[in-house]
Amino acid sequence: MMDKKKKRLLILAAFGVLLIGAAAFSPYRLIIVSGESMSPTYHSGRLLLGRKQLFCRNIPFRRGEVVLFRHENETCLKRIYALPGDEVVIFRLDEGFNLLVQTADYIRYYRLAEEIGQARIDRFEVPEGELFLLGDAPQISLDSRDFGPVPQSAVIARIPAER
Repeated sequence: MMDKKKKRLLILAAFGVLLIGAAAFSPYRLIIVSGESMSPTYHSGRLLLGRKQLFCRNIPFRRGEVVLFRHENETCLKRIYALPGDEVVIFRLDEGFNLLVQTADYIRYYRLAEEIGQARIDRFEVPEGELFLLGDAPQISLDSRDFGPVPQSAVIARIPAER
C-alpha cells in the first residue's frame, strides 16, 4: 500500500499534467503586454486573453484587429492596418517621421511632399498571404513600416475587441 506522502505527490503530479494539457489544448492563450508600442490601448504589464490562431484560422482577418505574431524570434503585438491587396503609401521624411495615408489622400500628400522636397514615398500593395501591421503608438513602434508586411502564418493569436 502506498504511503500518504507518495499518494499526495502522485496526485499533485497528475494535477500538474492535467493543467499543462489543458493549457496546451485550450483555444486561448494568456498574453502579457511588454512595451508601450500599443499604448494607449494596451500598456506594458497588462494581461490579455488571446484566441490561438490554430482555433480561428478559417476566420478572415479584419482591419483594426489586434494580433500576436512572431517576427525574427520576437513575439509582437500589433494592429492590422492593411490586408492582402490593399495599397499602402508611406511618406518617409528626413527626421525619421513616417506618415501612412489612405490611397484616396495620396495625391494631396504627394503634392505636399513635393513642396517639402525631403520626403521619400513608398507605395506598394500588400502581397497575398501577408498583413501590414502597426503599433498604436506610431512614434515608438517598430512595425511593418520598418520590417514590411508579415506573413499571416506568423500570427499565433488574435485579441478579441474590447467593448
